[in-house]
Amino acid sequence: MKRWTTFFTVFLMTLILTGCVLPSSTPPAGENVKPTLSDVEMQTQIALMLTTMPTATPEHVTQPTATLPPVVTASEPQPTPVPTETPLPQAPTATPLPPTPTEVSTQAAPTATATPAGPTPTTGPTPTVSPDDPRNRLGNPSDIDPMNDETAWNWPTGYSEFTSIEFRNGQMLFKGLQTKLGWRLANPRGEAFSNLYLEMVVKTESCTGNNQFGMIVRVPVLKDANQGYLFGVRCDGKYSLRKWDGTLGEKGTLTRLKDWTSSNAINTGANATNRLGLMMLGNRLIMYVNGTLLGEVSDDTFPNGYFGVYAASDSSSEPFTIAVEEMSYWLNPRP
Repeated sequence: MKRWTTFFTVFLMTLILTGCVLPSSTPPAGENVKPTLSDVEMQTQIALMLTTMPTATPEHVTQPTATLPPVVTASEPQPTPVPTETPLPQAPTATPLPPTPTEVSTQAAPTATATPAGPTPTTGPTPTVSPDDPRNRLGNPSDIDPMNDETAWNWPTGYSEFTSIEFRNGQMLFKGLQTKLGWRLANPRGEAFSNLYLEMVVKTESCTGNNQFGMIVRVPVLKDANQGYLFGVRCDGKYSLRKWDGTLGEKGTLTRLKDWTSSNAINTGANATNRLGLMMLGNRLIMYVNGTLLGEVSDDTFPNGYFGVYAASDSSSEPFTIAVEEMSYWLNPRP
């Protein structure tokens, strides 16, 4: 468009200037005749005219700027903080009760050692033979301690406030030093027992009055023998089965599951030998003396545990001594 405007302007100006300089054939007399412009002068005039003409200012068209949609900055979701796991408070560690004045465990914490296979058991002296005798139908025992020394079943030896133990001539000499019950625990396998038949053969040189001895079984904790069952006999020919719980009451609780009862199966007097047996099957506790069935009680307070020997004197001035000649047990026996 601009090019055509310029061309038209130049053409028009050329015509005008050409018309202005056309000479008449005969100038009138007395008039001043203007000189005719040369080609160069004419071009100069045209250039001046073009120079002085206003320049068309092109219209500035502002293109509309596209309005961009606002940038939405998506805030990045922050992770939900995971609550810190707070551990539950630990249950307080049970503190062993102090020994009661009537029942005291003198068991040290022996190191569990593997027990070699024992020799073929020999039946201890038995004054009577009974058809009820478990030994006659159970076969060889699972383990036997001939009482040559303390190592077979890891017996704790030496003196305590209530008992003492020493091994001599194939016997464990066990002394009850007070009228209060005292015991020692064996640890033949380094583990507690549940169902078994346990026997002990005991000889007494002097046995009178209410001196008593027997076995303690199903003691839950080896290092703190404050619970369990006690099956034993007295020198007056009576037997009993009691349950001991040192955690009940101020001084512990001794419950008689079978009160002291006389039996002709018990050998009494000096140099008497008795074989005590207790079969434990679940909640069944079946008592034997010298192979004779004495009776049975049911109690499920202590389902398993360790076992040992107990004794007590009927005199505070004279200890009561028993000679344990043999102990053996049968695992999972038939009733």
